[in-house]
Amino acid sequence: MKTKLLEKIETLFWENSFAEVTMDEIARELGMKKASVYYHFPSKEEMFIEVLEYSFNRYKLFIEVLISSNNLDEILTWIIKYPLESKNLFAVVSQKWYCKIWIIRDLISIKNRELFNTYFDFFAWKYWFNQEKTILLQSILNDLSKKYCIFDCSESLDADKLIMEIKKIFF
Repeated sequence: MKTKLLEKIETLFWENSFAEVTMDEIARELGMKKASVYYHFPSKEEMFIEVLEYSFNRYKLFIEVLISSNNLDEILTWIIKYPLESKNLFAVVSQKWYCKIWIIRDLISIKNRELFNTYFDFFAWKYWFNQEKTILLQSILNDLSKKYCIFDCSESLDADKLIMEIKKIFF
């Protein structure tokens, strides 16, 4: 049951900023009374943290499975496309100004470091990347995924051409 709640709440936060989503709206979306929402989540901030943890775990699992495929084109393409295709909150959380809330900012920082380590372990092992090169690649892919989300760029951003250019630069 908690997973279903987290999924629905993640969608609300994907579509709106933290400040825009009210507990009344969350209760309405979940088909619950506001008191029942508070039973599961003591505060909006704690709810958001749980949703962010849930979203991060899905994102990280997706990246780990993707990396295990060892298909570079697929890895690069889906790192760009996944946030929009899955509406994964963690993948876009920093572009929604959540870093203004210190406890959320700290969690985002910790989780981003964990995600970086996942990337670094793979790219250092497979392609001999150092930390700086991994940071650059991750930054470019993150930026492209945000552009893909912002513009819904399935038509205006040609992922295949982007991947070819990324491969020329990094590989």
